[in-house]
Amino acid sequence: MRNFVMILALVAIGFTSCNDNANKDLEKQQQELTKANDSIVSTHEELRQKHQELMNNHNQVSQELRGLEQLEDSTQLEKLAELEGQIRDHQVTLASHEEMIRSHNELNKEYGSLSTDEKKAQLDEMQKTHERIMSEQDEIKSEHDGIEKGHQSIKDVIAQSSGEDSEDSM
Repeated sequence: MRNFVMILALVAIGFTSCNDNANKDLEKQQQELTKANDSIVSTHEELRQKHQELMNNHNQVSQELRGLEQLEDSTQLEKLAELEGQIRDHQVTLASHEEMIRSHNELNKEYGSLSTDEKKAQLDEMQKTHERIMSEQDEIKSEHDGIEKGHQSIKDVIAQSSGEDSEDSM
């Protein structure tokens, strides 16, 4: 009987130490995800600011283009519409990122009260979401460069057209 109790005690200790290691691993993973989340939030803020700058620039280019008396090349209006579509897509993506970030912050508040299995599931889901957001953030960054180049291209056409108009009036 004594040996049986001793074996049960050893098994119980073994399970608890395994559980402690699992909890430590989960805690470490949660801390890493929190750091990654901080980076995602920082990048998100930079992208939001850049997005606002691009929207303002887009409105300015749009007004300049529409202000031309004669527009020989209507493809510029098509370019402008395409750029506007990209800007609107970014706006939707950034809004979805804000919602996911808000959701992660709420989940972090409840994290301590979850079971081990619930913690694992939550961390796995957060990891997938982080990967998705970071991928979309990289995509937005590269598209921002394309939008800036598109705006500059249209500005060059406007400047060229305005230069021709002033030469014609002389």
